Amino acid sequence: MKARAVKDLQRTLLAKGFRLNPDKGHHQNYVLEVGGLRTRVSTYFSHGAKDYGATLMQQVKKQLKFRSTATAEAFFDCPLTAEAYVALLREQQDL
Repeated sequence: MKARAVKDLQRTLLAKGFRLNPDKGHHQNYVLEVGGLRTRVSTYFSHGAKDYGATLMQQVKKQLKFRSTATAEAFFDCPLTAEAYVALLREQQDL
């Protein structure tokens, strides 16, 4: 996966149904909410990181339950909508 700025990743997550969970200590934890309810799908960011390289992006991909790198890239590049993402998670039985 290509490197991305942490601020861009966080902005995309918030736009697609994730919410910042302030209860998770010193990391910035983002949890997917569907229909007002929290799900098991989450990822977190360290306060000091400004950019995530390929290795950290692979970890984010795994945490967000993407099986395909192309689908994960589409999520962060915005062609994959929040609704399509939730449908994908349900199809994979990850939600």
